[in-house]
Amino acid sequence: MSKTISAKPRPKIPYEHPDARMYFKLFKENLIRVKNRKPAYKKHDHTLRQLFQNDQHELQYMCEQLVSYVAEAFNHYALWDYSHAYYPGRPSQQTARTDAMEGVSRVFPTLAAWLHANGKEKTVISGLNDQPIDIAQILRQAFLAGTNAGHKGYWGKLLDYDQRICESADLALALWLSKEWVWDTFTITEQQQVITWFKQVNHCQTVDNNWHLFPLTVQLVVKALTAEDTIDHDRYLRVKEFYVGEGWFRDGAKGNYDYYNAWGFFNSLYWLDQINPEFDPDFIRQSLADFVAKFRYFFTPEGVPFFGRSACYRLAASAPLLAAVDQGSDAIAVGEARRAFHCNLRYFISNGAFVNGAPTQGLFDDDVRLVDNYSGPASSFWSLRALNIALFCGQRSGLWQAAEAPLEIEKGNFSFDIAAIEAKVIGPVWFHLFHQYCDR
Repeated sequence: MSKTISAKPRPKIPYEHPDARMYFKLFKENLIRVKNRKPAYKKHDHTLRQLFQNDQHELQYMCEQLVSYVAEAFNHYALWDYSHAYYPGRPSQQTARTDAMEGVSRVFPTLAAWLHANGKEKTVISGLNDQPIDIAQILRQAFLAGTNAGHKGYWGKLLDYDQRICESADLALALWLSKEWVWDTFTITEQQQVITWFKQVNHCQTVDNNWHLFPLTVQLVVKALTAEDTIDHDRYLRVKEFYVGEGWFRDGAKGNYDYYNAWGFFNSLYWLDQINPEFDPDFIRQSLADFVAKFRYFFTPEGVPFFGRSACYRLAASAPLLAAVDQGSDAIAVGEARRAFHCNLRYFISNGAFVNGAPTQGLFDDDVRLVDNYSGPASSFWSLRALNIALFCGQRSGLWQAAEAPLEIEKGNFSFDIAAIEAKVIGPVWFHLFHQYCDR
């Protein structure tokens, strides 16, 4: 029987109940978007697709080229000292300005993870056009602009149930990852300005689900950078109330079981554990290991079986596998995690999952049937969450050096239950029959 979780009334969220004033604001912001939007950057879409169609390249090289592709396109779309980026695509139900903020917040963890992986001296990446892009300088400018109330690129005052609370977590993570290159270069006054903006989350209400993890991420980063402890442990205890066993969380008292478990809950929990390894290591690492022990069976050479929301984040599905390897879990071998990560990247990207410098709003091409109303043109950059973990820990975890090991579905059939979520997982016979036929 499923665990019963105490429910709280769902609040009335302004953007779900727009009034005339909000429609007027949306209209004005769309005019600004039209004025500032740049032409679609298609220059290297075919090159990236070809790269991932070629099995001869090393995985680390492919990942570095992917970062170069993303950085070059971001450099094209960004404006106001890199504080916003208007990507082309279907807008969300949020404001145009928030969509443009996502074009920064969801790209920065990738750029910051690249900095972290490449050492103190290397801050400049070459785009696929061979032009230099100074990642550290971009991050420095953006954080100072975005947190400056007098700057055109100011990220604004955070409100209850605000999408920017979500985005603040990715920005905080990027600041923590790039500490040596960005935070440590700021004056005391500049640091205070940045932290003051982030500390707004301490006073904001959020929806009662995975969103509790966003203020927690910000608060752990603030403590790591300043030693000021504003961590809301009640939020964390509420997240643990959503845990139902075998590594699975319900997304709120009446929420879903879906891939948010992988690219939402465990992505955030992994980073909390990295920012402060003493925060709650026993629960975080054990629940992750329990999840990965069965979740690894979901992976095939042709992607993963989809269910639930936000399918456009599909490239992030392997994030918990890489996290488990980095934490030394025996739930999965590094060679198997590498193959799952590699296959997931290769399958989707080789079939056109990146267009105009960004992950598409679909599985391959854009597909409006798969886009939730909260997903904007840059929302799909959450697809890079597995890449971010790979960049961060790939060297120390042995990911780049490991020989790939077969996925479970490549070894034989299987069938088992995940009792905690009342699910059955079957590795179908047809997969093996198909590949036997193809190998003839």
